Amino acid sequence: MMSQRYYDIGLNLTDPMYRGVYNGKQYHGADVHTVISRAFERGVKAALLTGSSLKESREAIALASDSELSDRGVRLKYTLGVHPCCVNEFADHDATIDNPSHDEEWNQSLHLQVLQNLEPTKLKLKELYDLCQQQIMIDGGNFGAVGEIGLDYDRFYYSGKEMQKIFFEEQLKMSCLVSNPKMPLFLHMRNCCDDFLAIMNKFVQGFSDVQDTFGWRSIAGRNDQKPIFYQFDPERKFVTHSFTGSIDDLQRILALSSNSYIGMNGCSLKSSENLQCADQVPVDRLLLETDAPWCDIRRTHDSFKFLGDYTLPFKSVKRDKLDKVTPEDKARTMVKGRNEPCNMEQVAIVVANVKDMPLNDLIETIWKNSVTVYGE
Repeated sequence: MMSQRYYDIGLNLTDPMYRGVYNGKQYHGADVHTVISRAFERGVKAALLTGSSLKESREAIALASDSELSDRGVRLKYTLGVHPCCVNEFADHDATIDNPSHDEEWNQSLHLQVLQNLEPTKLKLKELYDLCQQQIMIDGGNFGAVGEIGLDYDRFYYSGKEMQKIFFEEQLKMSCLVSNPKMPLFLHMRNCCDDFLAIMNKFVQGFSDVQDTFGWRSIAGRNDQKPIFYQFDPERKFVTHSFTGSIDDLQRILALSSNSYIGMNGCSLKSSENLQCADQVPVDRLLLETDAPWCDIRRTHDSFKFLGDYTLPFKSVKRDKLDKVTPEDKARTMVKGRNEPCNMEQVAIVVANVKDMPLNDLIETIWKNSVTVYGE
């Protein structure tokens, strides 16, 4: 196992849990460095750190640029974008992945406020565009993808449907206007396949935007008044990550383009239908991830039996006990209920067993797919 190499394409290293904060309460000190060391020990050679909001995108840049963290052996890249659960940020509200509004009625009408006063939103979109442009220019090797962007209709207590649809499309527009239009995409799709596909198809097929509601001509420095024609670069690749949809959803997403890939983690492998999807997705269109600190594989999941006799290589303690562990032991101690990138091997073992293929063959193919999409 130790000779294998894993590429965790979904690691939420900016999550407060890695700073010891759970639901706003501090339980232990930051342990992000030992988290990355454990990942490297278990064969993780590269990871894509998820940007979920402007704030968290900047935090992902900082983590990937941390020399002490990089020295732990894992190649750290990052995404820049605003998650569908954080799109209230474009209405100039404080929105991060750990800060839902819990006001669905307000969320569902927020887009009307945005359309009545466009200026604050234009500034936020320009801020994201400028950040992407800056990182393309100075850090193109580590800036791995525009993302995490998309739709999530399971969590309207974070943001409403119309806000999500508007700013999924606007961020896709932005991704076509930056100076590297081949930049891959890291996409989120939860219980929304029809709308997700409708928006993605627009960009696969190409369309002219006559209205330019949010002023992309100005933001991107277009001097003429011609409508902008948006279409994905033919070399652009995109991954619908943490896939939890139906077999029909899977087939329709793959049919979008030969550049369309699927990302799977523990949450993608919970149910019998999930496992059927894992079996049916072509191995050359599949990438794997942990989505840590979320989406661990649990005993209650249908996937658990596919782990066989696998045992965790590290012990774990409750979150309020970690700081009581000796410094020597802390490096080999996980927090119960908090997923880590070292668990990539579990995801690979389950998928290999579901697909009934040699584990080494699966791991090597997934590595090649991941490098093809997001770079080494």
